[in-house]
Amino acid sequence: MCGIIGYVGQQAAGPILLEGLQRLQYRGYDSSGIAVLDHDGALAVLKRAGQGALADAFPSAESIAAGRVGIGHTRWATHGGVTDRNAHPHSSTAGDVVVVHNGIVENYRALRDQLIEDGAEFVSETDTEVIPQLIAHHLRQGSDFPTALRATMATIEGGNSVVALHASDPQRLYAARKGNAGGIVIGFGEGEMFLASDMPALIPHTNRVRYLANGETARLSSAAVEIWDSDGNAAPTEPESIPLDPVAVAKGPYKHFMLKEIWEQPRALSDTIRGRARVDPGQVVLEDVPLSDDDLRRLRRVLIIGMGTSMHAGMLGRAYIERLGGLPADFDNSSEFRYREPLLGPETLVVSISQSGETIDTLGAMHHVKEAWNAPQITVCNVPGAATTRITDGSAIYLRCGPEIGVASTKTFTASMAALYLLACRIGVARGHLQPADLDDALGTLLAVPSLVDRMLQQSDRYEEIASQLPEASNLLYLGRGLHYPIAMEGALKCKEISYIHAEGYPAGEMKHGPIALIDRHTPTIAIALRDALYGKMCSNIQQVKARDGVVVAIGTEGDEELAAQVDHFIPVPATGELVAPFATAVPAQLLAYYLATLRGADVDQPRNLAKTVTVE
Repeated sequence: MCGIIGYVGQQAAGPILLEGLQRLQYRGYDSSGIAVLDHDGALAVLKRAGQGALADAFPSAESIAAGRVGIGHTRWATHGGVTDRNAHPHSSTAGDVVVVHNGIVENYRALRDQLIEDGAEFVSETDTEVIPQLIAHHLRQGSDFPTALRATMATIEGGNSVVALHASDPQRLYAARKGNAGGIVIGFGEGEMFLASDMPALIPHTNRVRYLANGETARLSSAAVEIWDSDGNAAPTEPESIPLDPVAVAKGPYKHFMLKEIWEQPRALSDTIRGRARVDPGQVVLEDVPLSDDDLRRLRRVLIIGMGTSMHAGMLGRAYIERLGGLPADFDNSSEFRYREPLLGPETLVVSISQSGETIDTLGAMHHVKEAWNAPQITVCNVPGAATTRITDGSAIYLRCGPEIGVASTKTFTASMAALYLLACRIGVARGHLQPADLDDALGTLLAVPSLVDRMLQQSDRYEEIASQLPEASNLLYLGRGLHYPIAMEGALKCKEISYIHAEGYPAGEMKHGPIALIDRHTPTIAIALRDALYGKMCSNIQQVKARDGVVVAIGTEGDEELAAQVDHFIPVPATGELVAPFATAVPAQLLAYYLATLRGADVDQPRNLAKTVTVE
């Protein structure tokens, strides 16, 4: 996540902004910056590439210390390299509109071309720079700032959060949010107001907060906050008081950590992708993976190991490495792998997945690899310095998701999928399997995934309604084919973990080889049937279930009215690239399990008999 901080009040803004950025740096960053306005509208900007560079430069920046209104930002690069010029904040051509931004502007190329035709001059390589240019365009057309910001948010595509300053309005801050790729929290002080992308930046100053909702725009002065919805209607501004204990701060406005972490997935995916998937030109940067192009060209095979949810991510990773990397790949259950004698060697890359980095069976399997074959290893992990990273001598793809408190993994599942997708692209480039145009397409598709997941989250009411009609079921069957078979497995696992309903995930082609005997009106089937190469076969499976009086919940492509008419419940998925469609279908699989669990009164965050990390056999 890009960190965002904003301040308007009577104190010097610079030190407050710098402190806030330091509190947000736990997710890492590659550049940072601050912009401050004084009461006369004079603007001072300080931004630097590199971790710690901003703090080093700050003491000598006297103009930064004078202002009482300002914004700050920490960045992971996506569009454009890690340079001072590409660091935030970014300004309009005239320099009077200044913004910091969290998210990805998916249609930035078309907007940039249009704005250049209108006379805008761009100085960076980022997607962010179209935002201040668009705001300035609408201001020139006669809009006031809130209207211009709202029109800009409606124009840009993807999940985005923006905080802005305007030199002609030097005593106010502006903010807007679209989607869930990054949040905005407004903090209410005494004679001062704050903005941040996450609650920890506000803890020293206030516990009275208002979370900006999807589609809302806000204007802050030192004394007041105004908020409008996406249609420009006034919205409530009353803050809530959050107890300043670690649990309340971490949970935010959500009932359960698991629900919070499901809704955090657009942001978590952005965290995993940022700085690694770079476009214009396409490049994959895996900063903690030391394998060179020559090392990757020597590989003949990839083996992915993990347990539970991590293994399901590995099943998808196999497909990514074969399709994007051009290498034979396989997956294995860590607990089984460590007790057999697989044939490995220096030309096999072993990729382990463990969100904690402490899973005992995966650690045992990794030791087995190191001692018996000394094959190269990479680990996918959410915890820097964890045991898996020590076995690989630091060769890791860190998920950068932040803590996952709920026992049932959610955001680390989709983040692991993204990490494996990036690894596959890195292998594909090194081995010449992905040409530059192919890489651009693959990375562009991945960069749109946070927005895709956000669109699926917006249907949460639909998932809750469907779940309300299933809680009496004692068994559930999840069916998928190809890339969606692992999602069927993961959906069934989530259902077992937190709702205590017996559920099984199957490749749909296996249904007639036994599971079909279980089907009746008391055993609902969740079938993933997108319009892909296996769509016809999935529809045939669904018809077989319906012929046996089975209840079917179909997850299908948006606009598939024929499928919707055949099933009892239909969940639409936006048409998207085949390789990234599992990111979308994972969301209803997770939320159906969550709502079933809450309807049954289960302890969602601490399900019985389960631990977050399995450290004993």
